[in-house]
Amino acid sequence: MTFTEKPSVPEDRAAAGEHHEIRRHFEDQLHAIQVGIVDMGTMVRENIRRAGEVVTEGRLDLVDAVIEADRPINELYSDLEEQIFQLLALQQPVAGDLRFLVVATRAVYEVERSGDLAVNVAKSVQRVDGVPADAVLISTLEQLIDAAATMFSRGVEAVASMDESIGLMAEEEDEATDELTSELFKAVTARQEELGLETSVALFYIGRFLERIGDHGVNLAENVTFAVSGEFPNSDES
Repeated sequence: MTFTEKPSVPEDRAAAGEHHEIRRHFEDQLHAIQVGIVDMGTMVRENIRRAGEVVTEGRLDLVDAVIEADRPINELYSDLEEQIFQLLALQQPVAGDLRFLVVATRAVYEVERSGDLAVNVAKSVQRVDGVPADAVLISTLEQLIDAAATMFSRGVEAVASMDESIGLMAEEEDEATDELTSELFKAVTARQEELGLETSVALFYIGRFLERIGDHGVNLAENVTFAVSGEFPNSDES
């Protein structure tokens, strides 16, 4: 070896170490986004619970709390969205990392939109000064709220665990939410004359809002399946 030659091994090790450090920092950023989505989902889940109390217990005093609780959710949404787009632009991820970030852009939307729907539910009840004390209506609404909240929680759980199996079950379980929404609509229609037009319309909207919350939960879970496996559930079906 001449004096002009330099040993390559130390340089190779230094480059490998630098690459490892960059990779570790990138993985930390991905994990922070995942945690942020779960935190956001937990906040929304709590607000769905509050909105449910407004509906079934007549807790009109909670409407302002539901509205206020949505503000930090929106702020976290904006922050996470910015983080995701920065990583997409600066890191130029590929394969699984790219799938995760694409899914993350969808996930933050699904969660944020669910938060908006919880607010819509509370406001709809407020506009008609509470849901009438009808046993069938209240019972159906309680079941629908529980089903929608459960589906949304499953979606958040899927993001937290990155468990693709949750997405495989989600669509089938979502049928219960759809059936309860249909039952609510039938019950409202049968009582439309005594309920009046304004209350009937409000109940239709509440049912649709709750159904959509469940749908967003399904979307969350199915997007996780795509992030992990590269395929959406039932993508092989014609």
